[in-house]
Amino acid sequence: MIKKKVLLIILDGWGEGEMNISNPFRFARTENLNYLKKNYPFGLLKASGYTVGLSKNELPSCELAHLTIGIGTTYYRSTVKIDLAIESGEFFKNQKLLSIFTHLKKYNSRLHLIGILSKNNTLASFNHLLALLNFCQLENFNKVFLHLFLDGIDSPPRSALDLLTKLLNILKEKGLPGKIASLCGRFYALDTTGDYLLKTRRVYLLINKGVGVEADDPIKILKSKYEKPDFTDYILEPTIFEKDGIIKDNDAVIFFNHEPKTIHQLAQAIFDPNFDKFEKIPKFNLYLSSLTRYLENVNYQVIFEEQKVTMNLTRIISENNLKQIKITDEPHKVLLTYYFNGFFDKEHPGEVIKTFPSFETELPKIEKQLKEVYEYLKLIITEGVFDLIVVNLPIFDIIGHSGNFKTAISAIELIDQFLPNLISFSLNNKYSIILTSDHGNIEKMINPLTGQKDTTHTYNLVPFFLIDNDYKTTKTDLEVEKSLKEPIGSLINISPTVLDLMNLKIPPEFTGKSLLNYFK
Repeated sequence: MIKKKVLLIILDGWGEGEMNISNPFRFARTENLNYLKKNYPFGLLKASGYTVGLSKNELPSCELAHLTIGIGTTYYRSTVKIDLAIESGEFFKNQKLLSIFTHLKKYNSRLHLIGILSKNNTLASFNHLLALLNFCQLENFNKVFLHLFLDGIDSPPRSALDLLTKLLNILKEKGLPGKIASLCGRFYALDTTGDYLLKTRRVYLLINKGVGVEADDPIKILKSKYEKPDFTDYILEPTIFEKDGIIKDNDAVIFFNHEPKTIHQLAQAIFDPNFDKFEKIPKFNLYLSSLTRYLENVNYQVIFEEQKVTMNLTRIISENNLKQIKITDEPHKVLLTYYFNGFFDKEHPGEVIKTFPSFETELPKIEKQLKEVYEYLKLIITEGVFDLIVVNLPIFDIIGHSGNFKTAISAIELIDQFLPNLISFSLNNKYSIILTSDHGNIEKMINPLTGQKDTTHTYNLVPFFLIDNDYKTTKTDLEVEKSLKEPIGSLINISPTVLDLMNLKIPPEFTGKSLLNYFK
């Protein structure tokens, strides 16, 4: 039998920011939130960085945040795992990478590094390419050919020249191996339209047969191309610089793109033995690999596999034959289903989804929508059918993205007035309440240095309230101030705390710990 029923409220886009002119909380009346801070357990949680599966300079997302909350552990995407491995040095001890060099040395063959050169890490990382070249240097291996694709979409249209110059300077300064064998615009190399013959095949022939425009110097060729007003990196035709740098028998190949969809067609042509979109060139004894997985059910070396998610809060509630309901607006439904449930796309037994129309950015409409949500919550709380209620209110995030500072102040005050009745009603019906957020946004709406609007998510900590009369305790102003200085955990602690309140076993897959012990 469960100990308590729980209402989990996620106020999407609410961080704890600096109390300066960038923060609408500085100008809003928040008597009720202040009362909660002083009379119930309160702390701050990390919602960015490695603790929630993000790289250091990567802004938080709603999707990853809800995933982290729902699965009770840190989900490290392959890109973050690679970054961490490089930082710790484990990258250079990786057994899968070492096996590639065993092959290369055994057959006295060559290594081909293939991927996009971009200023943005969306598809591939410049640092991952450098790490692979460093690996070659550590292995005293010099026969390395680079087949690089120019961006022009996720990077500025003419940024390849700077990137190539930077790369060549690093190779020279650090004595790293690597010759640029070929260049090609992503128009050809990363086609996603299914144009295998006119685009993918041209890249395949470039790296396997050396078919392309012949040139001597990649810097010179780009400078000449930049003289044409309509040219962008995106459309550079397949160009070969090292005729001997094509893939040959016994060679090894590492694709270093980490995003799978855009590289899918070319990966099929290289990795899939059953590929039939065009005739392949027979190659003997190739060692084929990629940093992350692009193709399922194809046998090739994947150096960093994606993390598998096997457990989530929703599943645990369901397996204990308990009832749960998820409530949000229609556009954010996927956050409480697919992501919150660990990429599981079907409803669990006993799981109910309730959506409202998309939240607006105009205050009268927001107020009307909040009343509708409250009336619905009041109804289901009174019925007491659901053991767990999860509510995602994206008002702060939507307004934060709008950049309307005045509306933000009013919305904060509106939420402050909305909460007391809901909390009182929930407590009277024996529901414990966790009030928290997924990431920051609304608390920093102006860049204080430039005065410009700041509409992006933030790296700030997010609030965590445990509103339960069994834990009620009055704090001094000094104690409240102290609770705003250091985090007590991260998003991974939310689901374990829910389970602890309900007296349900926290599974070993949850690396997050319950915060109840912190508040005792």
